[in-house]
Amino acid sequence: MQSCAVIPTHNHHRPLADVVAAVRACGLPVIIIDDGSDAPARDVIAALHDPNNAVTVHRLDENGGKGIAVMTGFAIAQRQGFTHALQVDADGQHDLDRIPDLLEASRLHPNAIITGKPVYDDSVPTARKLGRWATHVWVWVETLSLAIRDSMCGFRVYPIDTSLDVWKREGVGAKMDFDTEIMVRLFWRGADVISIPVRVIYPEGNISNFRLWDDNVLITLMHIRLVLGMLARLPDFVLQGGKWQPDATRNNPNSRATTASNKRHNNRNQHWADIDERGMYWGMRFLGWVYKTGGRYLCLGAMFPVIVYFFLTGETARKASRKYLRKMARVNGTAPPRWRDSFRHFWCFGEAALDKVAGWSGEMKMDDVVLPDGHDGVFSYLPKDRAIILLVSHFGNIEMIRALASRDRDFRVNVLLHQKNAARFGKVLQKLAPESQVNLIEVSEIGPDTAIMLSQKVEQGEWVVIAADRVAIGARDKTVMVPFLNDPAPLPQGPFILAHLLGCPVYMAAAWRENGRFTVAWEKLTDRMVLPRGKRVEAITKYASQYMNWLEPRVRAHPMQWYNFFDFWARPKDKDDQQEQ
Repeated sequence: MQSCAVIPTHNHHRPLADVVAAVRACGLPVIIIDDGSDAPARDVIAALHDPNNAVTVHRLDENGGKGIAVMTGFAIAQRQGFTHALQVDADGQHDLDRIPDLLEASRLHPNAIITGKPVYDDSVPTARKLGRWATHVWVWVETLSLAIRDSMCGFRVYPIDTSLDVWKREGVGAKMDFDTEIMVRLFWRGADVISIPVRVIYPEGNISNFRLWDDNVLITLMHIRLVLGMLARLPDFVLQGGKWQPDATRNNPNSRATTASNKRHNNRNQHWADIDERGMYWGMRFLGWVYKTGGRYLCLGAMFPVIVYFFLTGETARKASRKYLRKMARVNGTAPPRWRDSFRHFWCFGEAALDKVAGWSGEMKMDDVVLPDGHDGVFSYLPKDRAIILLVSHFGNIEMIRALASRDRDFRVNVLLHQKNAARFGKVLQKLAPESQVNLIEVSEIGPDTAIMLSQKVEQGEWVVIAADRVAIGARDKTVMVPFLNDPAPLPQGPFILAHLLGCPVYMAAAWRENGRFTVAWEKLTDRMVLPRGKRVEAITKYASQYMNWLEPRVRAHPMQWYNFFDFWARPKDKDDQQEQ
């Protein structure tokens, strides 16, 4: 790592010699960029040129702005073999005794932006301080983060190569809009921001190059650019689980084409667990915040562009939706689906995600739930203080039952999730419902090992909730074929084997949105699941068929609430096919 200092200046000449001396005392070579200064500043700056003392002056004949001056200095530094540049304003406002601290932080974090965080004294103009705070708030919006505590400080260490690449590719502002925009765009590229407190003064007689009208217009336009840039990147931000995707990848057509080709190839026989639940953690956290701040309708408005993006880019899910809706239309005798029906299917899934947030956040009340006739409580007809198995599916919003169970009964609910998604959902749940009694259990295959792990929980009277409509990733050949919408579909054997091993009563459960409220349905499948030796597959097929026969009428009545966005009817590959893969 080789560092130098770049000092841009336009007519700041009185404190410049002291600034250069302080930088040189720290052992840094200095590159001064005279950005079209007028006389007498031009002559004073030129007199500082002293190559033997590692101080060089490069003059720009016309005043191009701070961004032009800094990037000219970075280009010179790059040609001289430097990897990092300490950018110091020439007006003498910053406490240069902190230079060693900035350099040490840069040495420890070479890919980060090391920036001063101003600590002002009473000399700071009130208007300037308020203006800076307005910019800070906009930057937090543009980055969806509070990581950048001050985006306007002119006392920083930059990684030169990355900074020049951003300048060349993305058109960063050249004048007073430079400091903020370069930092936001570097942050979008994944650069960390490390802030170090630095005293800042506004000395008497200090020359300001800030043009009240022109620069405020430039800064306003900069924020418009950055907000639009944030919105364009927002789907990828959600897709990456709350991380900004580097623009070098986003803007590279060859990279995009290769990625798209790979996705098309991989999606042909993609297992449901390989289809990442994109951006779940940050998406649910964001929905929770918007819901509590502005209510359901504001939240739906915020969701709309994200759902549009996922609909346009989710080729696998979109095709699966159309296939399912075509089957449903044939069974129900309705018109063939159009693309808008598929989009409505996606939209209903987005609403279901919002309902999950409402349920776990405590915003959903018992008045929102429609109970079966003759029952005065959601769980009034279930065994008290006894373990049960709940077979559920990706129909409606089973999260409503989980959330109500966690709040209505003083015991734990154990939910089996695929190991790729359990950690993410656990983080969401911890934020939305820290008091929840739901225990998320990571599994890749459901079998005897899982039963042994759950046996103690069953002895304590806890519930076990498991989806019976998806084949675990480690058990693709352990299925039974049962009819669903007039075609055979593979259902996993694992949930039924687990229920057999645990010896609990088994219930079928569902909850779905209807007329603005939630209908909850329960029905006992069996007191104890029996799988005779030699006839295990036949017995599992019988139980699975009973389950799907119970579920199918509810799905047919509410077709848009079936959320298996993959080829549900795809037959498992035989072992020879799997070995070839």
